[in-house]
Amino acid sequence: MAWELTIAPLVVAILIASLASLLAMEIWLSGRVMPGVYAWDVDLGGLTRDQAVERLQTSFHFPRDRHPALRYHDQRWSVDPAILGVRLDAPATVDAALEVGHTGGLRQCLGEQLYTLFSGRLVTPVLVSDPNGGGLYLSGIAGQVNRPLRNASLSLNDDLSVNITPGQAGREMDEEGTRKALLQRIAEMAGGDVALVVRESQPLLTDLSAAQAQVQRILRAPVVLTAPGFDPWTLDQRTLAGWLILRPTGEASGSATLSVSLDPGQTTRLAEQIAAQVAREPSNAQFRWSDASGGLVAVVDSVAGQTLDVTKAVTLIEQAATSDRRSVPLPLNIIRPQLATEDAPSLGITELIGEGITHFAGSSAARIQNITVGAAQFDGLLIPPGETFSFNQYLGEVTAEQGYAEGIIIWGNTTRADVGGGLCQVSSTAFRAAFWAGLPITERHAHAFRVSYYEPPKGLDATIYSPSVDLKWVNDTGHTILVHTYVDTGNDTLTFRYYGTNPGRTVQIDGPYESNPVPHDPVVYRDDPTLPKGEKKQIEWAKDGLDVTVYRIIKVNGEEVGRDTFFSRYLPWQAVYLVGTKQ
Repeated sequence: MAWELTIAPLVVAILIASLASLLAMEIWLSGRVMPGVYAWDVDLGGLTRDQAVERLQTSFHFPRDRHPALRYHDQRWSVDPAILGVRLDAPATVDAALEVGHTGGLRQCLGEQLYTLFSGRLVTPVLVSDPNGGGLYLSGIAGQVNRPLRNASLSLNDDLSVNITPGQAGREMDEEGTRKALLQRIAEMAGGDVALVVRESQPLLTDLSAAQAQVQRILRAPVVLTAPGFDPWTLDQRTLAGWLILRPTGEASGSATLSVSLDPGQTTRLAEQIAAQVAREPSNAQFRWSDASGGLVAVVDSVAGQTLDVTKAVTLIEQAATSDRRSVPLPLNIIRPQLATEDAPSLGITELIGEGITHFAGSSAARIQNITVGAAQFDGLLIPPGETFSFNQYLGEVTAEQGYAEGIIIWGNTTRADVGGGLCQVSSTAFRAAFWAGLPITERHAHAFRVSYYEPPKGLDATIYSPSVDLKWVNDTGHTILVHTYVDTGNDTLTFRYYGTNPGRTVQIDGPYESNPVPHDPVVYRDDPTLPKGEKKQIEWAKDGLDVTVYRIIKVNGEEVGRDTFFSRYLPWQAVYLVGTKQ
């Protein structure tokens, strides 16, 4: 019993000493690599992290017997990892070594530490690589391995005979795939051969005998294009050879051939060039009223137009190039004119339905010139039923290039010189013809002042100024209206005549009715240094202001069917004289 009491304290003392030793060892190993841990062949046991990193950086060398080699068939290239930018990541490797015996619970850590002390532990070195490393080296190998894919092809000799060049299988090294395979082997430090990653491709085009025969068929003779009235257009064999297009077909099956055709861009351009040469705009017939025959006569016959059907022409050219029929009549579309000579009876122009006359006595030569040029724009016009006649539309541009001279026009509350002075004589005459024809007048503007050329009667003038001031009427007769103009310089008259079919209407005038007279102002004298002293020249003539109303009464079969009001307000206008002051 006494002996047992003596042994117990001894056991306790041994246990305490063991635990103290174990605790001291754990404290010492904290932050150190377990003894027995190696990174490849470098002993890291017992070292702190910094000591282990330093030892690895100075002592680790990638073993030469673990260098991988690239192999492709009978070719072999040894690869130094450094070429690929591979280097040791010493801190990461040490971090992996520090985990040995330091992770998990106490029991697990103690077991792993005892095992490492007696058996040792190898830690695989952590290697990193430059993402762009080895590019030049691998490109050099690719240059030795790569071979372009070459399909079989056709070629023309100078004499236009056709040759066939056989195809060739292609191969291309996958540099990125090869690099990844190398890095995987280097990371494993296993050495040995790594298969070169190569993509191989087989030609699609192999048998071109059918295409060869098709090319020979196209080039055997010229293609000739014909059109009535034109010299033929010839496509010789060299032109056809330049237009050949060879396209592979049947690629989905893995074995293609060539389809042979002419370049549609070239054939279309040729067809468009020919189209421009053969194109002809249709020309309408022009008619005049003949008092002798009491009807229309054609003074200019109509001419049918024509265009080339470009799409159809391209198809015919391609068909001729691949057939025995080498001549192609070009497809022409005939365009009927809007108004053909034979259409005269259908126009319904059978009689005079309205006439307007004005006088231009006393007009200057420039004013008479403008009246003549302006009236000519309307002579022979055909206004279809339902159409609105616009004076400005048919008058067109008023410029010196069109033959107009500079004359006096009314502008605001005075007059001034401008190109086209006198055209209101033309519009006023056209207005009067529409007035007496009973046509609906949808736009008419009176002059600001009374003009002696248009009186009597008062209130039947119409001013125009493009584009804002216009004269418009509508053809409501149900038949075409023919417009004729006549300038009589002997009697100083301008006449507009409208021919068509009178729908049974008669026109009467009620008025003019005058009101609100306004006397003109006294005469004005203005000095003019360009006139000799004492000479006078009148440039404005006095007119009293006046309101004028005219009523147009339209009857059909004696019954009134319409009454139109035309109101004009004329401002007073004083006489103006220029007085010379030139010494």
